[in-house]
Amino acid sequence: MTWKRVLFYLALIVAAFMVQNNVFAVFTLIDTVPNLLLIVTFTFGFLRGKGDGMFIGFLCGLLVDSFFGEILGFHALAYMAIGYGNGLLGQVFYTEFLNMPVALCILSDFLYNLFIYFFGFLMRGQLNFPAYLWKVILPEIVYTVLVTLVLYRFLRFLNVKFAQFEKRSAKKFV
Repeated sequence: MTWKRVLFYLALIVAAFMVQNNVFAVFTLIDTVPNLLLIVTFTFGFLRGKGDGMFIGFLCGLLVDSFFGEILGFHALAYMAIGYGNGLLGQVFYTEFLNMPVALCILSDFLYNLFIYFFGFLMRGQLNFPAYLWKVILPEIVYTVLVTLVLYRFLRFLNVKFAQFEKRSAKKFV
């Protein structure tokens, strides 16, 4: 992974974090915000492979942990697992169609929230999973899927353009 790609990922992650926690936090439609960092993680894991997915997931989770987490590394582990899993699935499935990323979005968001519930709430004795499912998980999944329908194509476009940029700049040095 080149330093240009790392800077590209950092800029994308910071932009997604800022939009998620500033723009969408102000304009909440269903008392939740879409998880843009999860979208970035599973998209680049799916498009670029498990290494990039884990790297982006770690950075996204570390950013969430540093601002909102109680334990440093808690969300980083969850996002890394999502990035790794989607990186494995990206090797098997075709990335052009929109139905697979939507299915991955639903699965990734559900598993992420299940991880948060299990290790964040259940271990503390809060056993009301149906309330958590109806008030947190399902609204976030719906909102995140709706944003994924737009954002996935844009992120895929950015990935293709940046790959072309890397290829052009590599030819200059040869």
